[in-house]
Amino acid sequence: MSETMNGKARMFAVTSGKGGVGKTNVAVNLAVALAKSGARTLLVDCDMGVANAGILLGLNPSMTLADLLARHCELADIIVPGPCGIGLAAGHSGIGIGSTLSQAERVRLLKALETEAGDYDHVIVDTGAGIGAESMALVAAADRALIVLAPEPTAFMDAYALVKALAVGQGVSDFTVVTNLVESDQAGRALFDHFESVITRFLDVRLDHAGSIPEDPYVREAVRRKRCCMELFPSARASKAMTRVAARIAPAAPVAVRATMEAMHGAC
Repeated sequence: MSETMNGKARMFAVTSGKGGVGKTNVAVNLAVALAKSGARTLLVDCDMGVANAGILLGLNPSMTLADLLARHCELADIIVPGPCGIGLAAGHSGIGIGSTLSQAERVRLLKALETEAGDYDHVIVDTGAGIGAESMALVAAADRALIVLAPEPTAFMDAYALVKALAVGQGVSDFTVVTNLVESDQAGRALFDHFESVITRFLDVRLDHAGSIPEDPYVREAVRRKRCCMELFPSARASKAMTRVAARIAPAAPVAVRATMEAMHGAC
């Protein structure tokens, strides 16, 4: 796909080979972690058929990307403030729109993201899982593809299929991998090393391990409370791990900016 984001913000497309590996939790908490560092961060929920980023943030916006695609408004009109100063552009659940985007709608969405990019340092896009055309196009248009990998055989094989489809069909050659729901950093690193060895045996791509997120009951509790773990339990193992991932994938914000953000958002 030829459409790309050329605005100021760096766009990360968060994706996975299958559902159930914590992709949206990673996207949401990564966005908040970046905002806590002082970066102006926009989270865009493009998993529109089953969009739930807003739920994980305790937000229920009245307008979604469905309104943008229907030309009822512009992207700026649907962005609402979230924890630690992030902006959220919510997707729309229940209508299957993510599986029916036309080429013109994809172009409109990407142009809208490019227009808003000047107001942000980072744009985190939560895409649909798997190798659907819309998710693939969004990942290909991003500055960086961020693959969420979990330690189960089906997740491993589906992530391999996703990387292969993006490399062969979309020309993506660089991937960032976050190992999620692992027992330890060592287990996460071992999972990544195995994944990399299999991938690079057959595909000419580069993989970078951004870090591991442990399986953590505080994440489940945050979901139950419809809140973000980074906000609700900042000292949890998963929150600290996500902070490290954010620091690895994005440059740190200037100290003065961080101080301003901390003053504005208190505990954030």
